[in-house]
Amino acid sequence: MNRRAFLMTMSTFSLVLISGCVPSKKQGNRNNESQVSKNEHAHDSGYWTCTMHPQVHKKEAGKCPICGMPLVLVDKKVHVETTEENKNETGGVQPTNTQIKNANISKYTVSKKDFVATIAFSGRLTSAKDVSLQIYETDRALIKMNMIISGYSSVNPSEIKKGKISHIDNFVDPSSRTIRVSAILDTGISEYVSDSSFYGQIQSTIKNQIVIPDEAILHAGKRDLVYVFNQGGKLEPREVVLGQKNKSEYQVISGLSEGDIISAGANFLIDSEAKIRGF
Repeated sequence: MNRRAFLMTMSTFSLVLISGCVPSKKQGNRNNESQVSKNEHAHDSGYWTCTMHPQVHKKEAGKCPICGMPLVLVDKKVHVETTEENKNETGGVQPTNTQIKNANISKYTVSKKDFVATIAFSGRLTSAKDVSLQIYETDRALIKMNMIISGYSSVNPSEIKKGKISHIDNFVDPSSRTIRVSAILDTGISEYVSDSSFYGQIQSTIKNQIVIPDEAILHAGKRDLVYVFNQGGKLEPREVVLGQKNKSEYQVISGLSEGDIISAGANFLIDSEAKIRGF
């Protein structure tokens, strides 16, 4: 074998040896993708969260960093399988009878009735019997002439006085977005001080309204939610538009109909459960 043939043979052998020892770029990518897939699968199999703060996600058991409660395990694999099995069923949270009892969840059937709205106001005394007060423009539709007001002066808070509305302005103050209203008290203030403050309320009855208890509403930022029992007995969140409020009830402008059955009580627990389950 001459020198040239020997060198060519050795070069070919070296290339074969190198190609066998060093993995190809495609093979390396496949190995990396396989490892990433395994890591993602391990991470996606489940996580630990707090029933009160479902935004907390931890890889290991422990306590909630916000409230200190023990974290609970959410198995994503089980959840996905359950969702696939029930994909033809209605969604929502299905509370058991024991959960309903322990969480003090009651069912409330939505109906229409007369709603008594309470409108608070502040004003001042212009005489012993004359009151100048301000109401917000959003309450204007509820105010009418000769409506009864009740309140007290800052000089003598224990002396409650009643009177009637005698005048309503027809323009809105652009800075405070209020409307000036005048009222005449039935009897004069015993210890009258000019321009002293006067605080009170006006009650206005709105007929045939959908009204629900305060505890049925979950205030979620700019949204107001209620949980409605669907035909399958599960609780589903529904956004509502609220109107006036009194001591214990809200007027509902839209979002509910007569006959709807809603949850009244412990809605924050239901909402946490719904978020944990991914609804």
